[in-house]
Amino acid sequence: MPRIFTVKKEDASKLLDFTKGIAILLIMFHHFSRSIWLSQGLLPPLDLQWNFYPMGERYTAVAATAHAGSYSDLCVRLMAQFGYVGVHLFVLISGLGLALGTAETSTIGPFMKRRICKIVPPFWLAIAYFSILAAVVGQPFSVGVIFERMFMLTTFDQRQFFIIDSPMWCLAVFFQLYLIFLPLRKLIVRVGPISLLPLAAIGFAARWIAGLPSVVRWDEFFGHTMVFNWLFVFGLGIWIGTKLRQDGEIRFPLWTVSALPLAATGVLILSEKFHSVYPIHDSVIGLVMGVVAFYVWQAARGTPVASVLAVVGAISFPLYLYHRPLVSYATNIWCLAPSIDRMPPLQLGIFLVPAILLLFLMIPRIVYFRKQAFAMIFALLSLH
Repeated sequence: MPRIFTVKKEDASKLLDFTKGIAILLIMFHHFSRSIWLSQGLLPPLDLQWNFYPMGERYTAVAATAHAGSYSDLCVRLMAQFGYVGVHLFVLISGLGLALGTAETSTIGPFMKRRICKIVPPFWLAIAYFSILAAVVGQPFSVGVIFERMFMLTTFDQRQFFIIDSPMWCLAVFFQLYLIFLPLRKLIVRVGPISLLPLAAIGFAARWIAGLPSVVRWDEFFGHTMVFNWLFVFGLGIWIGTKLRQDGEIRFPLWTVSALPLAATGVLILSEKFHSVYPIHDSVIGLVMGVVAFYVWQAARGTPVASVLAVVGAISFPLYLYHRPLVSYATNIWCLAPSIDRMPPLQLGIFLVPAILLLFLMIPRIVYFRKQAFAMIFALLSLH
């Protein structure tokens, strides 16, 4: 049977960092693009509006703030509507990475201890940073709110969902996925890829229930933050990672990387057109984005682009935690074009402090980062 490409186990770490780089850039540009609308006092475009018609009527007034021409306007518009799919990529590669790096004999206690030690300290450090920043500008958070955010309870409270630092909501989803990883992997190993179908069905049913008017009134974010909605995407990553771990490689035949994603894209479009199909959209987004990422990686591997994305992916977690102040700063430059040397010290600090913290949080991976950085520099120099 014809093969499109093969992923080998020894290439998996490069693939993971490359895909993380794509995911975090999609999310950062998504927030940046939507901030442009908000900075103008307009409603941003609805996510996944296939007719590309923004909600804010004065789109041309917003586009006029761009200084790089019509192409930049189009990119801003597309990122505002579609950039959030980076979250689906993160869920997919999280399942892949965990399946690839976790021994079959692992138990829940040691496994969760490793996850907590890796995620919680930088997460709490980010909460401390944003809480201190809020107090400095005269808008302090209460101790109760800070503790709720520390233990991820705000994710399930729509009144506090975006409190302190809005991207932090996603960590509660990942900890739910960590808790079910080991039993879910056993199921997928025993049943095979056919097990992904009931996972998609569970996600559909859960998202449908979460869309009921009574549930939406209670918590409009509940459907997106509960683990059931992400079972198929996470399970797909687990299946790929398990195949790589067991077989040393995974081959994608022609029908897998062509017909299946095309069918998923068709379902995705239907989910945006018909309310009854909508609950499946997160599952099919994960499949489509996964195939797109694999295609891009296959085309870009060995190029300077791949090296750059791998470096970005290697620090994707601290970028995720601290990118909002950087986005706000970039929005100011894009829309208002202030001079950096005339910025107030506090505003300058909002930009500089996260950069310092990013360097601090990179230390555990400094050896790998150094390799990637040198590879990127030499690759860039070779272009001249």
